[in-house]
Amino acid sequence: MKTVFISAGEASGDLHAAALLEALQARISGLQFFGLGGELMRSRNVELLFDLRSLAVAGFWEVAKRILHFRRIFKQTLAEIDRRKPDLAIFVDYPGMNLRLAEQCHRRGIKTVFYIVPQVWAWKKGRIAKIESNVDLLLSILPFEKELFNPERIRCEFVGHPLLDHVDDHLTDTDFRSLHHLNSAERIVALLPGSRAGEVGKHYEIMLRAVKQLQDSGRSIKAFTAVRPELGVETYRAIESRVGVTPEHVAKDRHSLLRHCDVAIVASGTATLEAALCGRPFCVVYRTGWITYQIARRVIKLKNVGLVNIVAGKEIVPEYLQDQMTPANLAAYCSKMLDNSQASSQVVEALSAVRHRLGDKGASDRAANLICELVSP
Repeated sequence: MKTVFISAGEASGDLHAAALLEALQARISGLQFFGLGGELMRSRNVELLFDLRSLAVAGFWEVAKRILHFRRIFKQTLAEIDRRKPDLAIFVDYPGMNLRLAEQCHRRGIKTVFYIVPQVWAWKKGRIAKIESNVDLLLSILPFEKELFNPERIRCEFVGHPLLDHVDDHLTDTDFRSLHHLNSAERIVALLPGSRAGEVGKHYEIMLRAVKQLQDSGRSIKAFTAVRPELGVETYRAIESRVGVTPEHVAKDRHSLLRHCDVAIVASGTATLEAALCGRPFCVVYRTGWITYQIARRVIKLKNVGLVNIVAGKEIVPEYLQDQMTPANLAAYCSKMLDNSQASSQVVEALSAVRHRLGDKGASDRAANLICELVSP
């Protein structure tokens, strides 16, 4: 019986890893999985050594403050890899931990797959040589990544973006409004403050104050927040009570929300591509600690940070970062999208072009087919 180690350290990685696991399990019976991840991976019969509550931290300084915690996870995980001796190791994004684990697995003669290329095009291009030396198969989900790697040193294949298989929604606008008891005059504002507690703490109050400004302007506004259940409802309610705005919470139907909202405010990350694929106007926001921001300014070489703008090759939705993320700026952008149908339509048209660049549906199936080639019968 083949044993596979699989590692994902964030909510988006958990989602994509679970879809990949489903595709692998449909092709090869009897595989045993263990590793790092979340509840979606657990539901696919992965024995988790550590879950997302232990793993999901963003920012240079925030990680540095917990360095001993991550060293412990790394050592204990490596010890378990040595004990179980897996036939294959699959790493899903999360480069800080996963690249180090991939190097150690490679040294031990374990075949390694990296699904979702670490964003070396944004920072640390020196990691390219490390990836080429320690990874047997690299599976890219963004169209421009393959050209970064030397085909003589590593096999890199573009499989398309797995989000394309998750964002479809069969509800009409009328169905969505009926489901949430909305009248036709109410405008829907979607809030996606992030998947980590630290991101919610930095983003959510500002988003809510922007909503309050919109409501105070006389508009009929209904706000919805895409929440992460693992963070607990009180994480959100405490901030809402402070501001005096209480959006409806959406835990499982975030794509329906993004597809049927009038405008969205989205924390930078995978969620910006989710929003782009759903085709409604939105802006990208992010705030982090001062030390992390100063480091990021020096190491990140890109003009834009939002994945949707990076894929587009230009800024098609605005980015409000650090001090630019203010209630007034967010409310002003939302007002423009709500009041100016021409401006809103231009954004929607540009987002359609982004979706086309991300390939076709079936990324998990294509990735699984390539991985199966590494697993000998």
